[in-house]
Amino acid sequence: MNKIVVRNFAYFIVGMLLSLCNVKVIAQDSGHFIRPIKPIEKLTSIQRHQVNLGKVLFEDVNLSENKQMACISCHLPEKGYADGLPFSKDNAGKDKVYNTPSISYSIYNYHVSWTGRFKSLEEHLDFLITNKTLMNRKWPSLIAQLKGNSEYQSLFTLAGYNEISKSTVIDAIIKFEANLAKPSRFDLYLLGDKTKLNSAEIAGFNLFKSAGCVSCHQGINLGGNLRQKFGVIKPYFPEQEINTRDLGYFNSSGKSEDINFFRVPSLRNVTKTAPYFHDASAPTLEKAIQVMFTYQLGIDATEEDIESIKAFLVTLEAIE
Repeated sequence: MNKIVVRNFAYFIVGMLLSLCNVKVIAQDSGHFIRPIKPIEKLTSIQRHQVNLGKVLFEDVNLSENKQMACISCHLPEKGYADGLPFSKDNAGKDKVYNTPSISYSIYNYHVSWTGRFKSLEEHLDFLITNKTLMNRKWPSLIAQLKGNSEYQSLFTLAGYNEISKSTVIDAIIKFEANLAKPSRFDLYLLGDKTKLNSAEIAGFNLFKSAGCVSCHQGINLGGNLRQKFGVIKPYFPEQEINTRDLGYFNSSGKSEDINFFRVPSLRNVTKTAPYFHDASAPTLEKAIQVMFTYQLGIDATEEDIESIKAFLVTLEAIE
């Protein structure tokens, strides 16, 4: 048995065993640890003026070279800060390689992007701003542009920044993104208010645990803190049809054991972010749940199972 199979099998079995006793602490490749599901509470430490500045920058097409693309172009509030498309367009109107993921709870991710190739939101945002197919900016010219704008001068000062620089631009945008992370009914339930979930939703949560979903979707973000193979039980990608994007983290690491490994996505606000997966191959949430049952857990799920899991996932929608 090769080491890829051993690793996948170990993740699955240990996750299943720990999920049954509701204790989920196992080591994984990045040096982080898989953590129990725990609630989030509304962030109160972020300065309001920094959030407001970050929002202005997030929505400003003038940050892009062609003045037609902003962060909000691909991350729409009404779509859970994804965009509802199979693939967003780059600055030339061509499809991007991956389906655009939501950023609503990205502040809690250990790995950033579908393959988890970026170690931080700062690194990822720098890539987006400077990538030739996206914003296509060079930092010196962008900073000079912002410094020459009196409105931005006032906003940066009001936000408490001593200068307009690459680091303060990135910090403000990330402060805005962090402020998007709101508690859900499930968080309130975990915090002790048992009236927030009905019996069907609680049954869905119990199935989520007993079926083994928590072996990957766990921690404060119900995902986002490890990579896992897409197709643990059986291959999801037919060899004759595999696309380069389907190779996953292998495209960054070059290691054969990383083929088909992707960042496990957060399930928060998942009801709002169809289509699903890196390749947008699941158009509906029901289809995505069925795929997970079949290829990740090896379970022949009934329609009742799928609806039960869906009932639980609805409780992860953000509330104000």
